[in-house]
Amino acid sequence: MELDDRLRKTPRQARSRSTVEAILEATERVLRMEGYGAASTNRVARVAGFSVGSLYQYFDDKQAVVGALLDQALGAEAGRIAQALDGGARLDPATARERLVRLVLSERRSKSHLLRILDAHGSELCSEAPLLHVLRVQAATLADPLHRFAAAHFSDAFRGAFDEFLALSARFVHAVGYALAVDSPEHLADESVARLVIGTLGALQKPPALLAPAVCELRDAWLAGSGAAWADAAGRARRIRETRSALMRDGELPHAALEPTVFVAAAIGEAVAELRDAPPARLDLGRAREASARLLQACLAAALR
Repeated sequence: MELDDRLRKTPRQARSRSTVEAILEATERVLRMEGYGAASTNRVARVAGFSVGSLYQYFDDKQAVVGALLDQALGAEAGRIAQALDGGARLDPATARERLVRLVLSERRSKSHLLRILDAHGSELCSEAPLLHVLRVQAATLADPLHRFAAAHFSDAFRGAFDEFLALSARFVHAVGYALAVDSPEHLADESVARLVIGTLGALQKPPALLAPAVCELRDAWLAGSGAAWADAAGRARRIRETRSALMRDGELPHAALEPTVFVAAAIGEAVAELRDAPPARLDLGRAREASARLLQACLAAALR
């Protein structure tokens, strides 16, 4: 959804655009300092220095204002990530992977308060699962830069299933960043997650190894229907639990690596579940399932290093 889709009328003149921007800036301040419950249209208008009537010239209600702020923030994030992708296409693969992953996680952390509001009040703010909404808001901006970045660094590794690997890998990093920002697991350090995601993308560039039993078990569970794709907080917690159970039964991971691996692997589960619930028409599902197994195998390989 574009910002203009949230507006009652599009501001044409500089003064009108300035009014809308002031309203959105005031909304950001109220949400950050006082929370979603306090962000009434009256409160936002007061903080912005306008009458509530001025706000209603452009927005139907509180949900439209907050939704516009969210989409604006996500669009700006996508623009910065797109720049990093194009810059990263000219770097060596290891440096490019590290810079990109750290940027995505940092961007998501910087807007944790907004993403938590979207996650908790998604039924009011968008017509789809919040995590999927973020993906779709950013898709047009990121599509071409992602393709150029992957072509520069993963064309050999993804040979024969380029689109499938790209779609899964992009959704995986997206889901990790979202969950890290929204769920904020206190038992995990951001650095441990960042290192594992970077290592997972690096391990993808190596020749595929024999699949571990836990990889097959988890992939089959995700494809068979263990929770909806792009789950809410309860669904993400359920996927975390099933991922932990499978990896503990496997018994290969050292204790210190278990929880970061569970968290990162469960994000792969979100991408795999989308293949089951809403398979993209342009992807070959057989190759996508194979790609999902290799992605999970790469995660476990990175955790064991």
